[in-house]
Amino acid sequence: MNGNNIILPEKYVILDNDTMIMISGGGINIGMTRGYLNKTTCIDIAKGIIRTRGWKKVTSQQLAKEIYGHAAVFYRLSILKKIPKLDKAVYSHCADGVNLDNVTDKYQRYWNIIWNF
Repeated sequence: MNGNNIILPEKYVILDNDTMIMISGGGINIGMTRGYLNKTTCIDIAKGIIRTRGWKKVTSQQLAKEIYGHAAVFYRLSILKKIPKLDKAVYSHCADGVNLDNVTDKYQRYWNIIWNF
């Protein structure tokens, strides 16, 4: 970056939003906020995502648990960032926001446990 200008490489391609969604598999990252520690908020957000994106391969309850689980790990289990191997495998995974896709998350069983804890 040079001042306020971004310097792009000689060969680059500008992609529109539809192309970006296709490349990323249609997933979204909703960032991270303390508000996700509220289960009702997570349910409302998940229902909105299912409705607006038309996802059919994942339920709003699964998405809500994933959102809540990420926030619980990030805000309540931050000690994990000081434990070798868990810092990158667990804490960093949650620190980069909540990546949601139209599939059941591979960590869903853990999100279920955290939700019920």
